[in-house]
Amino acid sequence: MASPKSKLKGQAYGFKFVEKLGDFLNRYVRRFDHGDEALFIKYGHDNRFPQEAIELVGNCPEAKRAMRKRARYIFGDGGFVNEADRLKDVGGKNANQLLQRVAVDVSLFQGFALQVARDGQGNISKVDNIPFEWIRKHPEGGFSVNRTLGTSKEKKEWERYPEFRGKAQMGLQDLALMKSEFGGNPEIAYFYTADPMSFDYPVADWFAGEFDVRTNTELMLLDNEMATNGFMPSGIMTFPGDIDDETEDENGMTAADYRDNTLKQFTGNARNPNTGKSSRMRLMVFDVPDRESAPIYEPVAIEKIINGSSEKREDISRRVCRLFGIHPVLMGFSESTVLGNQQALANASEEAANDVVPDQELITEAFRDVLDGDFTLSAYKPVNFIPDRLLDVLTEGERREMAGYSYDKPKEDGSGVGDMA
Repeated sequence: MASPKSKLKGQAYGFKFVEKLGDFLNRYVRRFDHGDEALFIKYGHDNRFPQEAIELVGNCPEAKRAMRKRARYIFGDGGFVNEADRLKDVGGKNANQLLQRVAVDVSLFQGFALQVARDGQGNISKVDNIPFEWIRKHPEGGFSVNRTLGTSKEKKEWERYPEFRGKAQMGLQDLALMKSEFGGNPEIAYFYTADPMSFDYPVADWFAGEFDVRTNTELMLLDNEMATNGFMPSGIMTFPGDIDDETEDENGMTAADYRDNTLKQFTGNARNPNTGKSSRMRLMVFDVPDRESAPIYEPVAIEKIINGSSEKREDISRRVCRLFGIHPVLMGFSESTVLGNQQALANASEEAANDVVPDQELITEAFRDVLDGDFTLSAYKPVNFIPDRLLDVLTEGERREMAGYSYDKPKEDGSGVGDMA
């Protein structure tokens, strides 16, 4: 006999809440003092802003690709051309290897950090990168570093590191005091552009469009869920009459439990771990005493959901690309005004190159603060455009030279004209 309260009871299968509203309320990274925390100044409301940024971008394919594309433009055309082999030492990186990691940090966080070691004479002996997401500022100066942040073995293991003291040779007494106070840890040079939006720590511009990144990821998951369920529409199943949800058999199951288990097999979520197949395409059979007791199924139309998902996903993906200063056409998205238009492609590439100039300046100034040398970065422009009117006035040899082919210029007596490799 069914309990009275079960008569209007409904149940949905394959659905659950995966986020709380509170998870979406910490949008703008406000100023936070260290409060009772003596080890660090918080980076975000829960001190996990860098980890959240990594998770957001890592879960969104378009955001990840756009972030790496921006890092490629930050790297420039060949990196530090004049100083590419600097910094090479035992276990260290050369300047361009270091720049590759720095460019990713700047693209993702709009800031980066270097760890600087000194020899026994107080001179800089080694410069290397340190993961930006590990570092927090210490209330009393210097930095706190936790190498387990964001890992499965995260612990409250904070170590203090000194702030970079400049590239000049350090006095032996000062060197000894620093090593004594900070346990011999290397100095940290921490770089970002401070402004009203980025006070204690950098807050990347793309984070203002955080919900576009989240939406893009959710649309991807929606597509996956529809494919997993064989694009079967959601629906409402009504069972006229009562069903026993109290009397248990020898297996501890009621009639309602058996019905529920049968229905779950048709949501597409129950999969064979070996074959990956589900039972969503099988035939479901219910035995009922009469036609009036037969279950009633009312499907919910999903055509608009499918079409809307496809259209909205491309729109959001384009927005995500632009969050990182990358024109969507550079990410493979077609556009009627750009597709096949070499000049428009070149313009989009130049726009990206111009957008990263402040980031490049931050990096070059930082390297000059730490090391002596000509650390300059040029613009990365993989797509070039030469107007037809200019090509019309160039000789064949000049055109070949512009394309990177060798060309023997004619001699004064006129010989050698047209000798091309």
